[in-house]
Amino acid sequence: MTMDSQFDTAVAAYERSMEEMPFREHVEAYSFLNAVGDVVGRDVLDLGCGSGLYARRLRGAGAARVVGMDESGAMVEHARRRDEREGLGVEYLAANATDPAAGDLPGIAGAFDVVTAVYVLPYAPTREALEGFCVTARRALRPEGGRFVAAVLNPEFSTDPQWYRGYGMCLSARQSPAEGTPGHLRAWVGPEVLDLDFFRWSAAAHEQALAAAGFDRVSWINPTVSEQGLAKYGETFWANYLACPHALIIHAQAGPEPELADRPLPAKDTDPAPAK
Repeated sequence: MTMDSQFDTAVAAYERSMEEMPFREHVEAYSFLNAVGDVVGRDVLDLGCGSGLYARRLRGAGAARVVGMDESGAMVEHARRRDEREGLGVEYLAANATDPAAGDLPGIAGAFDVVTAVYVLPYAPTREALEGFCVTARRALRPEGGRFVAAVLNPEFSTDPQWYRGYGMCLSARQSPAEGTPGHLRAWVGPEVLDLDFFRWSAAAHEQALAAAGFDRVSWINPTVSEQGLAKYGETFWANYLACPHALIIHAQAGPEPELADRPLPAKDTDPAPAK
């Protein structure tokens, strides 16, 4: 079942953002796809696929099967129409990935080598939702294990309103040690403005959610700039972003765990975990 999403009205701007915002192509996509690595012949699930930006790229990189899942019906419909025109063979599914049952759907459960997610976990409003995303990812992976690669909000992002302005965005959040503190992203995409609400989770909270879902090896990756990005914009342009990027990449691996689908989610932990 799909839900109303703050992304329903943002389809056009989201599509253009890869071209309009240089950091998306030269830092985000470059770093994320490097972390995902070789997908030739592999089956990939893209959680929170949006309009299909990364699902299409993963398919173009040689993935045997790519499925995009998103709670926004408008995003999924746009992605499906584009795939009908382009014939890439990407499948799209409207489903709420915070519900672990999404990982048990036919054609999803135990069907993938790699699960990806770009800016999905920051939209989890509760610990249960954060764990839900991770459980969905684990259930979608093959029983013998696999990898989950996610671009997430940097727990230590800068709240200086000018820090990311040169990259077309501004982040703000209440100063609070509590997990799941609400925040806001404003991004300028050509003539349009994207206003999106997110939730701030510490590195420890991410790692706890991943561990609860069955991921036993978690690493954090700092973004880097492509050679083309350096050549086109220069090192000075990227200095602020690299000094304190707004996003980091999580690479999580899971080994065999055949009984994972029968395991209930852990009870909610209300104690704040310190950020790393």
